[in-house]
Amino acid sequence: MKTVYNLIIKDLIRLKNDKPALLLSFIVPMALIIIFGNIFGGGGPRGRVAMILVNESNSPVAKLIESKLDTVKSLYVIKTFLSDDRKDTFKIDEQKAIELIKSGKSSAAALIMPKDFFTDTSTALKFKFYFDPKNDIESALIQGTIQQTIMSHAPRLFPVLITRQSLKFIGQDSTAKFISGFGKLIGEFFNVPIDSVIKSMTIVDSASLYSTSLNTASSANVISNLVKFENEQLVGKEVQNPGLTRTVGGWAIMFLLFSLTGAATSLFEEKQEGTLKRLLCMPVSRAHILWSKYIYSMLFGIFQLLVLFFFSWIIFNVEMFSNFLNLLIMITVSAAAAVSFGMLITSFAKSMNQAAGISTLFILTMSAVGGSWFPTSLLPDWMQTISKVTLTYWSVDGFLQVLWRQAPFSAIALNVLVLLTISLLINLYALVRFNNNKTL
Repeated sequence: MKTVYNLIIKDLIRLKNDKPALLLSFIVPMALIIIFGNIFGGGGPRGRVAMILVNESNSPVAKLIESKLDTVKSLYVIKTFLSDDRKDTFKIDEQKAIELIKSGKSSAAALIMPKDFFTDTSTALKFKFYFDPKNDIESALIQGTIQQTIMSHAPRLFPVLITRQSLKFIGQDSTAKFISGFGKLIGEFFNVPIDSVIKSMTIVDSASLYSTSLNTASSANVISNLVKFENEQLVGKEVQNPGLTRTVGGWAIMFLLFSLTGAATSLFEEKQEGTLKRLLCMPVSRAHILWSKYIYSMLFGIFQLLVLFFFSWIIFNVEMFSNFLNLLIMITVSAAAAVSFGMLITSFAKSMNQAAGISTLFILTMSAVGGSWFPTSLLPDWMQTISKVTLTYWSVDGFLQVLWRQAPFSAIALNVLVLLTISLLINLYALVRFNNNKTL
């Protein structure tokens, strides 16, 4: 038994010294648990989804709905925008909301309450909803929140709206008989004053709108007639495969990171094989070796992404050629940033196994936080801030702009600049470490 005990101790010591195994066994799962726990409610509040709100109505009903939407924790309501010089603030109107959604700025959805949203003669509440379903989860969340807010307060208007529709379709005399008969029926069987029933069907009581005591379940079956939504999709109508078009860039950049990190860390294999020693005996400097490895990895990364997008086009009709030049630019800068990440890992790691463990931790974390797996809007606000310092965020966003929105270069210029800056800074730092630590 003592022999078995000693062998167990031996395995524990090996595990303790195997840093990649410890990372993959404990650190990586814990990091993913934190991320998913925050998304699905286990680790604090979720992030807020941005929505443009334009209220052009003077109705107290519109003001009520606006005030309630302002307090919804899952929404970040946008009502103003900055001028181009970022000095003045202007109120967003309907046309500006459409422009912002089409350009991909501020938000992917806008709720409009027009001037005729609710008047003295309205037979229904009139909404306009403009959206860009680049993120179907986000769009569904916004629409569900809007509907919940309306159904929590607007049903007190429904008796009045029903009466007005009756006046429109069956005339004043028949409507008066209907109201009178309905009032007597309710009063007789439910012990409710007839006058209060008739009043609720003919007069809008603004004060009662702010009460939340009403049971709205019975109103759900008539909402389609009493609440009119004019929905219009502004972007992505021509996309043949919306689901894959939204996600292909995220998955592509994640596998690119794995591939290029492996290519960069292959320096350890060459060192073990003795290839590096033979190269250094020739008129070849460390800088030559690093540059050759970088350029090879970058070319391989560009080729890999092109193959993946081409495969998606062949099998699932993901459109890649209508905006091919900008797609190629995003592929190139993403590959450059991914290779620099691999070089950085190689400069820190002391062995192939250690490099594999560290890279797996960072790649999976960056993919989860940076939008490769799901929209960053589902993350808590503090995680959304962190996501913007990952190269995956800027790559995924750039691919989405190019494939989904068919955006011009001006729309991805910031993405390109950030990825090139990441590539330059990380490469310089990695080169300094290579020279100082004599890793090669």
